[in-house]
Amino acid sequence: MKRALVLGVEHVMGSCLCESLTQHEWDVLGVVSDTETTAPILGNLTLAELLPEDLDFLYQLAEEVDTVFFHQPYESDETNAPFSLETIITLCENLKLQLVITTNQYDFSTNWLPSLAFWRKKNPIPVSVPSALLQRLEAASSHCEQIHVVCLGHTLDCRNNEGYLGLLIKETDDRLYIQSPSAANLQHHWTYLPDLASSIATHLTDCPSQANKGALHISYYAGHEASIADIARCLTLSSGKPVFITPLPWLAMDVISLFSPLFRRFMHLRTLWQQGIVTPRSHSLTQSSEQTPLALALSQSWRKKTIK
Repeated sequence: MKRALVLGVEHVMGSCLCESLTQHEWDVLGVVSDTETTAPILGNLTLAELLPEDLDFLYQLAEEVDTVFFHQPYESDETNAPFSLETIITLCENLKLQLVITTNQYDFSTNWLPSLAFWRKKNPIPVSVPSALLQRLEAASSHCEQIHVVCLGHTLDCRNNEGYLGLLIKETDDRLYIQSPSAANLQHHWTYLPDLASSIATHLTDCPSQANKGALHISYYAGHEASIADIARCLTLSSGKPVFITPLPWLAMDVISLFSPLFRRFMHLRTLWQQGIVTPRSHSLTQSSEQTPLALALSQSWRKKTIK
């Protein structure tokens, strides 16, 4: 039986990974940084509370597993574990473990000259794994069993502390407003995390060995390709309220960003919101089954938001 160590179980991605891995008959050790936070209760899941000073205990836990999972989102203002990604990479090097990283942190650059030409269409911007992280993982790959990096889009979640979508939605008693950072019909990549977790668990279970294909694997999860207008239509079904789209006041966001790290990150992604992104399609993570429809994913996310 495969054994996994999942960090950040109190967050959505960690919780989803635990559920998917146990469904595929993995034994899972889950790390939380606060026992008072919500974590799943599953038959094959054992939880442990670790703080930054518990590094020795982390190593003891890691000696009992063969795969370590770490989620590093761009959109969240919270850390997913008491340990840094560098600490986890070093741990997997020392114990020769398999490491799985999920992330939507990217390097991207724009060609400013074409973007200033008003008669030219602004094309989607290519993105890639941050070069510093890529160099570190290439160096670590010869010491780890394998390293998998799965890149994703914006988190499709209505809760403010889980992604930008919740930040953009404003609710009143009888209606919803979505502040659109881009043209309402511009397509963006959205990831429903339970789907991603299921795809990862299926892939690692069904394809346990890729030793002949190199130790570092980078893949991109397609998720939902949907516009703000598509999101609005599905939210109408999910919430039972009419949804209105309003432009995002970037000038106001710029002012707020002076005082908020979350809004500073949002401003950093302004060009991606306004032009969309292009991810390499040659290394896409195969979805484990038919992807959860956009309306159903938003409905499930919305119910969780309103119950809290």
